[in-house]
Amino acid sequence: MEEAQGSPAEVAERIAQSHARAVVFPKMEFEDKAPVGDIAQRMVDGTFDKDFLISEIERFTGVKVDIPDNPGKVLGVIPEHGYWSSELTLTDRVFRAAGYEVDFVTPRGERPFVYGVSTDTTFKDQAWNAAQVSPAEAALGGQYNDPTTDDGQRLNTPRSLDAWLPSTPRPHDGEESREPFREKLAAGLREASEYAAMFIVGGAGAYMDLGGNTSIRPLIQLMVALERPVAGICYGVGVLIQATDPETAVPLVTGRLVTGHSEQDDYTDFTANVVAEGEYSPNYGSAVFTLEQMIKQYTGPEGGFLSKNGTPYMAVADGPFISARTTPDGYPAALLTLARLHGGDQLPAKFVIDGDGAGHEPTPEEVKRPLL
Repeated sequence: MEEAQGSPAEVAERIAQSHARAVVFPKMEFEDKAPVGDIAQRMVDGTFDKDFLISEIERFTGVKVDIPDNPGKVLGVIPEHGYWSSELTLTDRVFRAAGYEVDFVTPRGERPFVYGVSTDTTFKDQAWNAAQVSPAEAALGGQYNDPTTDDGQRLNTPRSLDAWLPSTPRPHDGEESREPFREKLAAGLREASEYAAMFIVGGAGAYMDLGGNTSIRPLIQLMVALERPVAGICYGVGVLIQATDPETAVPLVTGRLVTGHSEQDDYTDFTANVVAEGEYSPNYGSAVFTLEQMIKQYTGPEGGFLSKNGTPYMAVADGPFISARTTPDGYPAALLTLARLHGGDQLPAKFVIDGDGAGHEPTPEEVKRPLL
């Protein structure tokens, strides 16, 4: 620990100056509207078809994909207590436009609550004071939130993650729990191997439902071992990075590049204290962890954190790991997933989308790493 130099007043002044110097005011690079609004409108209108999707994949990644009819199944993991609407709806619609069947799973098999402000067109981002929910995103979210629509009915009966993949036994379970745990987990993972990819939806509920969930971690490990894409969206990234090798306790993302909320873009100091009347919404004063610092620690000195603040989109691919910075970024993350699945070897092992158009391979200057 650094030894204090000078009087208490001088130390206080020095700390205040260092915090003031460190404040960053990045510029927003897009108009004051929700970035994904036009895409969501296409989905509402029914014009987001496979041909348009293929053109979008090429526009963002440069990859020409060949997606067969009925390509398979994708798994969508959703927190029950507050998911962000567009992180589910747009990602789901992308995979279904590609011809995939998408299955939903929640921690207990219960219908998930939408995070109320994620369908509120008046809501503005706390960091930027910018519009975050377009009318089309709200309309699309309303279709999923209505239990009588086709999409709403799919959310009525999600699979139970807990019943499917057992949680890790605790000390009180005793040695006799080891073999039943192995048998049930092996059976569940064999069944899970039918999925071509998976995505983890964020929103405040991801903190409570999935952050410490031990059923999802072997599922992530399975997808990575099979070299199948696994995407974390917004606070779903916080779930993705916590998957570890159970015998070494080393995070699976060690040595990888990952994006997520930056310090400037995360919830702090009562900015997450938003509750929609009549709707379930978590009510807490600030994020329970900052994704930037968590990602840097989990990825380690050979990996790193990327986030170009102020861009309309930010998503990163590193091998099978796909990470999406914030609420609109399930869209480019899904495009990266499809480029990985159906583009042969065209997509580089490491690839960054940080705008509304063609991405690039990351440069060393973009990557932030923990100090050793």
